[in-house]
Amino acid sequence: MNLDKKQKIFFIFALFLLGCFFVVILKTNYLTNIIMAYAPASLLTLYWTKNKKKKILMFATLATILFAVPVEIMARLADAWDVQSIFPRILDVAPIENLIYAFFNFLWPISFYEFFVDGDKNIKISKNFKKLVLFLLLLSLTIYSLIYINKEIVIFNYWQIGLFALFIPAVFIYAKNPKLLKKIILPTIFFGVVFFTHEMISMYLNHWWWPGEYLLPIEIYGKVFPLDDVIIWYILSTPVLIGTYEFFVDDFK
Repeated sequence: MNLDKKQKIFFIFALFLLGCFFVVILKTNYLTNIIMAYAPASLLTLYWTKNKKKKILMFATLATILFAVPVEIMARLADAWDVQSIFPRILDVAPIENLIYAFFNFLWPISFYEFFVDGDKNIKISKNFKKLVLFLLLLSLTIYSLIYINKEIVIFNYWQIGLFALFIPAVFIYAKNPKLLKKIILPTIFFGVVFFTHEMISMYLNHWWWPGEYLLPIEIYGKVFPLDDVIIWYILSTPVLIGTYEFFVDDFK
């Protein structure tokens, strides 16, 4: 990685920290928190990807609508997490703010990966993209159907949701192409720090809390914080996101 890109990594992280600083000083609501902390750095990184913007935006939008929405509904039905919300909730349970948060958490890591790590010039969308759309459609319809029949069927603990949504896909993707593992190190470390920083601020401001049952709960600010989250969100989510993007949208190289 050249000096220019190293400087840009420090710049977008500083931009993120600046947003977090103003969130704490102004004591914003959760929606403003998300926008101030994530939007500037995310959109700037996306801008740097140049002609790959369309592909990244398409993937982030699809993942938010067909993956984040049903997973968020499942998480709320299980009381796995909750957030401050000012909008009417989807099915009266899923906060819209977390879907905006999810969108940026798809958009920024993929933009970061494309610009700072992948470096290829491939702007074409893989033929596997249709398979991803079909799979996510079936997943969403299945979850919504089960909720309609009996919502108790789709209530899982946080670690069970993580196993289903992240661990199993990670094993499948990286078993098929273990060479990708070396490409996820930098994004995983970078976004592990980003997620931890933002989550601690959100907990401090009572924007985010953990009301459920967890395998490894500890206390921070006198509140429950599950170490399950460190494994599932900080360590697994970025590799799975990148692997899924490479396999279904990019060139899987």
